[in-house]
Amino acid sequence: MKTKVVTILTLFIACIYVTNAAAAGGDEAVESLVFPASYKAMSVSNGGTISGMVKFDGAAPEMKKLEITKDAQVCAKTDKFDESIVLGEGNGLQNTIVYLIDISSGADFPSDPKIKYEIDQKGCHFKPHVRLLPVGKRLTMINPDRINHNVHIFSQVNAAFNKSQPGTRRKMNVKAVKKAEGPVPVKCDVHGWMKGWIAYIPHPYFALSDENGKYTIENVPPGTYKLAYWQEACGTNKDQPVSVTVEAGGMATQDFTLTLKE
Repeated sequence: MKTKVVTILTLFIACIYVTNAAAAGGDEAVESLVFPASYKAMSVSNGGTISGMVKFDGAAPEMKKLEITKDAQVCAKTDKFDESIVLGEGNGLQNTIVYLIDISSGADFPSDPKIKYEIDQKGCHFKPHVRLLPVGKRLTMINPDRINHNVHIFSQVNAAFNKSQPGTRRKMNVKAVKKAEGPVPVKCDVHGWMKGWIAYIPHPYFALSDENGKYTIENVPPGTYKLAYWQEACGTNKDQPVSVTVEAGGMATQDFTLTLKE
């Protein structure tokens, strides 16, 4: 009897955990990226490049218009749409993370102080929708709206962040994290339609597809690697990544064609 009670209690706790993990950042569980156990930054000579295009397969789904329920004088100046699928020329799919799964050493992140890691909330809209943020770098949230926002970052590996940003505070810094994680949902608790993503990345061999679905990963040490993608509405191939060989100073091409996940 005691064993049965313990088993039921264990299952109950497990169900609570799964439910919370799914609900913490929204309506569904998030498929995570794959990060190396360790990574060593070093000088890379005669590195190569991986580039390609991410396309959406099939007819473009209609972008859902979002309902503006608060602060319409600011937030409703322009229409807002669900950005889980954003297509460009030739069905190029924007906001897809493409990255090397199994690289353990290579280049460090650029040290240029002019590089800014920001998310702008202008017009009650997160821009960019997906932000790649190096581990150890500080994120700055921008609020030019002169109304109150509340930045809620649903981290589970690192400390979660949930803080109000009043209209009088144009910039708010978010403390840098120490561990790779993501993609992590980001929301505004004041304006419920505002949603974005942050991926805390441990090395620079991550890329984000642009408005036409193109991506580029540069300065890759020569070798053969596993290349994976993550896309908000189309899922990930992390369990079946593609193999890409990079020659010294060479160019490797890898395209992806994605469909909506079932």
